Amino acid sequence: MKKITFLALLAILVSAGSLFAQDNMRAKPAAVAEVQSATIITPEKFQDFAAENVGKEVEISGMVIHVCKHGGKKMFLIGEDPDMRVKITASEKISVFEPALEGSTVSVKGIIEPIEEEEVPEEEKHDQDADHTNYYHKPQYAISCMAVRTIEE
Repeated sequence: MKKITFLALLAILVSAGSLFAQDNMRAKPAAVAEVQSATIITPEKFQDFAAENVGKEVEISGMVIHVCKHGGKKMFLIGEDPDMRVKITASEKISVFEPALEGSTVSVKGIIEPIEEEEVPEEEKHDQDADHTNYYHKPQYAISCMAVRTIEE
């Protein structure tokens, strides 16, 4: 009788384990679908798009023109128009960018964030003339990188 009870209990545990495994397998496609929901944007259209989409996930592809040599916490991408740069910042998921990425085409997924406006020190304010005040102080945006992959080296 003890053997039958033991076998019945073992069968219940095994079937419960397979139910949990099936639940875990079902959860994965939802997570993948969430990652794939990022909006794909070009570097040329990024600043206009970012103004209305702060905090949202975006995917962008471009050539890395610069990786910060002092810690690798920033890199810049360009598309077809070299004047339209996008700043990519390191995050908790991607802590540094390798200098070897310069010149490579990469795809970056991340969250749009505003770039904090730099305060001009009081001693430098007198050097600015009235025509140039606030010229460069329009809102700018960057991407906090969650994932980066090399498309072409």
